[in-house]
Amino acid sequence: MHNTFFRKGLIAAVAMFVTSIACAQTPQDSYEALFQSAIKAISWDFHEDWAFTVTSSGNDGDRVGRFDPRQPEHERWTLLTIDGRAPTDEESAEYAENNHHFGDGDSDDDDSDDNAIDMVEPGTLRLVEETDDYWLLSFVPTDEDNEDDVGRKVLESMQGTVKIIKDGEYLAYIDIHNEKLIRPKVGVKMKKFLMHMSFGPIADDGPVVMRSMDFAIKLSAFVLVRVNEAESVAFSDFEYAGSAL
Repeated sequence: MHNTFFRKGLIAAVAMFVTSIACAQTPQDSYEALFQSAIKAISWDFHEDWAFTVTSSGNDGDRVGRFDPRQPEHERWTLLTIDGRAPTDEESAEYAENNHHFGDGDSDDDDSDDNAIDMVEPGTLRLVEETDDYWLLSFVPTDEDNEDDVGRKVLESMQGTVKIIKDGEYLAYIDIHNEKLIRPKVGVKMKKFLMHMSFGPIADDGPVVMRSMDFAIKLSAFVLVRVNEAESVAFSDFEYAGSAL
């Protein structure tokens, strides 16, 4: 009788332990679902209802501009400063023309979601850290739509991470970078690659949008080609503008 009671108690204890472990661990499929849900929460076409400031910095200079969907189609983009000074009329016209496509209303949230999801090799999401506020996951970057095998293999040799905020389950950032020298072909060296996109809600109850994007690449090919480029873009000062005209 005592042995039977002991066995039942031991089985119950083991069952409770196994159950607690199962509850504490998130299955791989749950990471995939969590990531896709966080991507789906992003509003890629926020320019339809929001005015905002864009601050960009790169090899071609620093610019601060303003977008307002309430303005006529060809007057929605205004260049405020370029390299800290007031722009010329020619620079303002060029800025508006170069950014015209951004507010043309042709964006598709579903396509943008799919493009972001396709950056992650299926089945590679792994939990790196979990706190009360966020999940940090690693992944293998990829580009299944790219027919260039070399380009795809370069991506897959890099490191990818995503941070998902628990309160609202939205994507805080997605980051792809290399941690060591990459030699995609004979004579070609990629010393640096970085793509970092951050996201966040516009306001307490506002949509989740892209808040910034940083890109950098440094590579050489034999002795003739040297590429060293960096660019950053940040969105700020959002103002609700209703539906675009």
